[in-house]
Order: sequence, then C-alpha cells, then structure tokens
Amino acid sequence: MALRLTVLGSGTIVPSQVRRATTLFVEGGSEDILIDCGPGSLQALEDAGRSYRDIHRILITHFHPDHTLGLGRLFSAVKNDTAVTERHWIVIYGPLGLEKFISGWNELYGNVVPDDDILNLVAMEPGYEIDIGDMMITAGPADHGGRPALAYRIDMAGRSIVYTGDTSRSDGLDRFASGADLLVSECSFPDESPAEGHMTPATVGEMASAAGAGEVLLVHMYPFFGETDPAAEVRRRFRGKVTTGRDGLVIEV
Repeated sequence: MALRLTVLGSGTIVPSQVRRATTLFVEGGSEDILIDCGPGSLQALEDAGRSYRDIHRILITHFHPDHTLGLGRLFSAVKNDTAVTERHWIVIYGPLGLEKFISGWNELYGNVVPDDDILNLVAMEPGYEIDIGDMMITAGPADHGGRPALAYRIDMAGRSIVYTGDTSRSDGLDRFASGADLLVSECSFPDESPAEGHMTPATVGEMASAAGAGEVLLVHMYPFFGETDPAAEVRRRFRGKVTTGRDGLVIEV
C-alpha cells in the first residue's frame, strides 16, 4: 500500500472561506496518522468520510492554536461520545513541553483531558524514531522563532513524506528532508514580506532543491498571497513538481 496524504487544512489561524488551518492525514500500513489538529480538523475528517474515532496517533509540530485547537474538541468528544468504547486509546507525540501544554486544557475547561488509561503523551526531540507497523516516523529539526517545534518524516516501503511544520529554512532541515518523495512545506508569506520562523516561496524552492526532493506540496499559506500562486516562485529554484495545497487534496506517494 502506498502512503496516502489528505490535506484536511492548508491555511493558517486567519479564517478563510477556502482554507482551514493546516492539518494533514496520512494513511499507510496498519494505522492512520493525524499531523497537527487545528480548528475544524475533526469536521474535515468527517467530510473526508473518516471519523476521529479511527485516529489513535497524533503528531503535533508545535503548540500554536492553528495547529492544536482541535485537541480540545477531540478530548471533549472522547468523553461525551457514547460510541467511544472503554478500550479507546490515543497517543499524542510532540515537542518537549507536551505534558505541560496538554495539562493546560484542564485548567481552561475543567477535567476535559482523557485519563491516562486512554491518553498517552510522548515528548520528543529531533532524531526520535517511532516504529508504527509498516511506518517509521522520525522527528526532525524545526526553527520556529526559538519555540519548541518539530518536523516529521514518514518512511514506508521505500517511500517517504517529510512535513516541515512551521519553521524557517536550516541546513539541518535540508538534511532531514534529503531524498523525500513528497516534501510538504509551510509557505507562509511572499518573498517580499518574510517573517521570523517561517518560509517564503524562494526559501522553499532552495530547500527542496538542496534536499533533492521528488515533489513539493505547499501548505500554511496566509492570505497575503492574494490571487498569486506561490508555486510559480518555488519553481524558479526547484525543477520538480510543485503543488499549491488546497483543502481536500489527496496525494498518493
């Protein structure tokens, strides 16, 4: 079975009629993986014909609200959905500080976080590997303005997907993405309006070229781009296929 990626959201924290906050869904092997859990992600799963009840492993890139607000709904759903059995389980992986971040949901909403017999938390640093059935997931370096953040690589049967999360370009990230069949990269702002801890089309193209990626998928685009397609600028520096992400897009790797 090939790796199959569904873009549940391709945007940011800024509301949009066409883009939910960036969240990815990866199918392959014996288990499915949710990468980040932004606002609207659970409904996007339903729209894709899937259910949050099928998700047992979640990778969190960092703790900003556009990547994590869906966790509160997930926790509440688990506690209130009569279709959830006592054997239900969830593992959330994320950067250092994950335990403190998750416990904060109880401070906001009372006893909303599932008990330890349901929820397991795994805080990671770059280089940490997770063996899940046929998949090998590796945490990688991300530079998001000094905040705890991770990139992720998923390898299965000789195919690979790398997701940068929110980050600026670095030599370490270039190496981490080396040879990726699909490089899913944040592309937050136009080249003329860069921001710390984020990438522009030019830096995405340079990273993809340096990494020798097979294909690039752009996500996490702010409305600053307007009607301009950032893929055109990426192609000036990268000769492979470049796709501008949209909600609901499915790519098989």
